[in-house]
Amino acid sequence: MTNREIASKLGISPAALSLIINHKAGVSDETRIRVLNELKEIGYEHLIKDLPSVSTNNICFIIYKRHGEILDNHPFFLLLMENIENQARHYGYNIILNTVDKRYPIEPQIQRINDLGCKGAIIFATEMLDDDILYFKNLQIPFVSLDNDFSRLDCNTIAINNQMGTYQAINYLISLGLKRIGYLKSTIRISSFIERELGYQTALQSFGYNFLPEDILDVHYSEEGCYRDLRDYLSTKKDNSIAQAFVCDDDTIAGGAIRAFHEFGYKIPDDISIIGFNDRPSCEVTLPPLTTINVSKHAFAVEAVDELIRLINLPYSSESRCRKIRIGTRLVIRKSVKN
Repeated sequence: MTNREIASKLGISPAALSLIINHKAGVSDETRIRVLNELKEIGYEHLIKDLPSVSTNNICFIIYKRHGEILDNHPFFLLLMENIENQARHYGYNIILNTVDKRYPIEPQIQRINDLGCKGAIIFATEMLDDDILYFKNLQIPFVSLDNDFSRLDCNTIAINNQMGTYQAINYLISLGLKRIGYLKSTIRISSFIERELGYQTALQSFGYNFLPEDILDVHYSEEGCYRDLRDYLSTKKDNSIAQAFVCDDDTIAGGAIRAFHEFGYKIPDDISIIGFNDRPSCEVTLPPLTTINVSKHAFAVEAVDELIRLINLPYSSESRCRKIRIGTRLVIRKSVKN
């Protein structure tokens, strides 16, 4: 049988079969285990490639999915990959991509990573909560967590200085004379979003302003979901009861907000100013182009690889302490704020 016929017989796509037999991420553990077993049963075990040699200098880049609702809408890790690969290559290492999905048993997924024989791992921890990182105590190699600080836990991390970012946004809006500033927050709470909202609140207070609870709006994390939620909100409001500006958890939410405000006749930025967070490539082509907070993908990636190499080369010592590194942010001014 051809690979396409085998895939059809096993009830999966040819692409999924290729991922499984080459030990690549992108397929659930449940499906992977089933297909590997069935390939053996039907006599096609020879299609399964050998695992990478343990002698190779490999670093595992682990994408952790708690629910997938953030990563599926904004695969930020894809924007980091080239920089991570380049920096790893500088040290003589290759990158192996792997996914750990909480919707399936974690232990066999961790064991599969241990079996790869990598020298270390970078865990993309955007969707993680504190209890999630504890699964990786069984990881038998040094690792660094990326995009989550886990401030109370003993692990090495590289994270965004989220409160710095929202302070920069508030400072800019207030410097332009805007006083009533709202916040659009995702109904999905991750550590970065929690820190950004806290930064918004403390920044307003540092300038002598109080935030109004009615100006902090919960919206679904997708451009379409935010658009629908704000459309419902605006249908009940009068012009003078809406904030002059909104800072958003990230650019995805800002995009949905702009659509909703436009539909109800508000001009951006003449009537309402909007600031996003992350500086996705699409920010330059929104209407109007989005003022946002930039996170340096290069700095993020380089720090993660550099810190992991330090851990790989660091001899064990009872005096060693974890390090938590924060990457600074920068306000990028475009056309979505009235000046």
